This record gives sequence, C-alpha cells and structure tokens, in this order.
Amino acid sequence: MNTGFLRIAGLIFGLLLLSSALRAQTHKQKSDPCRDSSHMGQQEMNVCAGKALQRVEQKLETLLKQLGIAPDSREQKAWEAYRDAQLAAIYPQDNNSSYGSVYPMCLAILKKALTEGRIRDLKALTVSQDDACYGYEVKSSGRD
Repeated sequence: MNTGFLRIAGLIFGLLLLSSALRAQTHKQKSDPCRDSSHMGQQEMNVCAGKALQRVEQKLETLLKQLGIAPDSREQKAWEAYRDAQLAAIYPQDNNSSYGSVYPMCLAILKKALTEGRIRDLKALTVSQDDACYGYEVKSSGRD
C-alpha cells in the first residue's frame, strides 16, 4: 500500500512539474528580433530603425491628442517643417544615392531623435508651476 501511494504521489508531482513547464513556455513572449543587431543584415537594421521611429511617432501622436493639439495645427506643421529642414540639411536629397544602404536606417534614427526632442519639449509644457514662465524648468549649466 505504501509503494502504491508513493507511485501515485510521484506521478502527480511529475505531472505538476510538466504542466508548469509547459505553461511557462506558452506564456513566453516572442523576443524582439530588433534587440540584437549583431547578426542582422543592413535590410533588417533598416526595418528595425523604421519600427523604432513608428513607435516614437505614435507616442508623439498620443501626446498631441492629450494636449489637444491637432496633428494638422499650425504649430505642429511648423515643427514638422523644422524637422524636415534639419533632415534635409544633413542628408540633401539631390545626392540621395551616395548615402548607400545605411541611408534609410540613418534617416530613421535621426528622425526618431528629433521626434523624441519634440516629445520632451511638449512634456515640459505639461509641468504646472506657479511661475510666470509656466511650462519650462530652466536649469542653469553654471556657465552663465
């Protein structure tokens, strides 16, 4: 009787271990292939840079909506013109083919950085202060 009980208990214990291992495997999230670029070709790096840009642009769109700024507002259009001028200054369009296969990635990285700057600036406007210059915290660099 004692060995029968031990066999059943061992079987139940084994099934519990197996089921928890299977459950852990099914709940694993797929890893993001863009996290490790060490084995990527240029095309994959271009795609990943584009996806990163799309995520940041979505954050900007959400923030604009929260702030009540229309995507086609005069202010947003002015910022987009500034951003596009910055991009054109670094990568003039008349010589586009000379940039090589890294061009889409480099352009997306720079555009992402400029968009993150826009997000930072807009978020600064959401800081409520009892200051006459509401919205921006002026941090002194100590060099003034």
